[in-house]
Amino acid sequence: MTYPPPVDPYESSPHTAPLYDQPYVPPAPYPAPLAAPPRNGSRTTMIALLSAAIGVIVLVGGGVVFYLVGEHYSWGRGTPVRDTITISEPATLAGQPKIEADELSTLTSDLEKELEGYPGAANAFGAVYGSLPDREFFAALAAEVDVDDPQRMLDTAFQSFSGVNQLEGVTPASTGDLGGVAQCGSTVIGEEDVAICGWADEGSVGMILWFYETAVDVKGDFPDMRAEIETKD
Repeated sequence: MTYPPPVDPYESSPHTAPLYDQPYVPPAPYPAPLAAPPRNGSRTTMIALLSAAIGVIVLVGGGVVFYLVGEHYSWGRGTPVRDTITISEPATLAGQPKIEADELSTLTSDLEKELEGYPGAANAFGAVYGSLPDREFFAALAAEVDVDDPQRMLDTAFQSFSGVNQLEGVTPASTGDLGGVAQCGSTVIGEEDVAICGWADEGSVGMILWFYETAVDVKGDFPDMRAEIETKD
């Protein structure tokens, strides 16, 4: 059997080109590593976060009502004359508009019902301000309530909250010109940071929750925001 002569790879022929004349083709690059997935900022996720936070507040309300009922029956005669304290729901808060959304209407109604359940409460409101698309929003709730011992009232609220969702770094906050007592703390709800500041005085209670923030971030803003909600004459 006759075989064809071996082909010299360095010899040109009409049918083949020398190997060293072949164009260089670089190897295909490795695929770029996938970027870390962004934090879920969808509207649905934010509503769920708000819902979880409000659910915690509703649970906390039970402890506050228990305190207020006990205080109501412990008061004696001759309650001292107090300043007139008024709570109002601002159209904007800290320059941020109220968020009017169908998904929030039930949540804010739950807040108001919770506050209205406080013995002797009046002008209770719950509202959410800011921008959901920008992930910059906060919830505010307050009511006019006669409080005999504001410090005990606030401690009861924060202890009840911490019993449901651990609060950290709770420290006193400025009360501005309104007096009473105030404090702030931080927690995590649904794997997201939430800052909480609350106040109590002889005629009102209130709380502001900032989402995606810690107490250190917002503590300085709290006194002015409270003053947009509460007036004292």
